Amino acid sequence: MKPNFEVELLPDAVDFLENLDDKAREKIYYNIKKAQFINDNELFKKLNDFIWEFRTLYNNKAYRLFSF
Repeated sequence: MKPNFEVELLPDAVDFLENLDDKAREKIYYNIKKAQFINDNELFKKLNDFIWEFRTLYNNKAYRLFSF
């Protein structure tokens, strides 16, 4: 199956993710990969004409990465 879009993380995003605990980081990467193949507004949604958001809930905490 071909992904709907490609993901390229900026160095700041990689630094942010690398400073998280292992479980949170793994769930975020999992959700990003999942969002590439299925349409789920809880994982990836359009905020305006230019900005999209990856969102992951883990341990009662919301992690948000913005996409352009």
